[in-house]
Amino acid sequence: MITRTVKADAADPKLGMTLDELAAYVDEARNAEVPGGAHLHVRVNMRGGIKTVETKP
Repeated sequence: MITRTVKADAADPKLGMTLDELAAYVDEARNAEVPGGAHLHVRVNMRGGIKTVETKP
């Protein structure tokens, strides 16, 4: 069985991920054929901004 993890980090973790960074993550996940029902694992900063987002099979 082959599994893939797709991960993205915010360019500035203090501010959190931008919409463009999140869109790039989604594009990469779709290109890697990650199923639409895959669960996301997200780390956030103190202000609620997304620091990292990834899928884990």
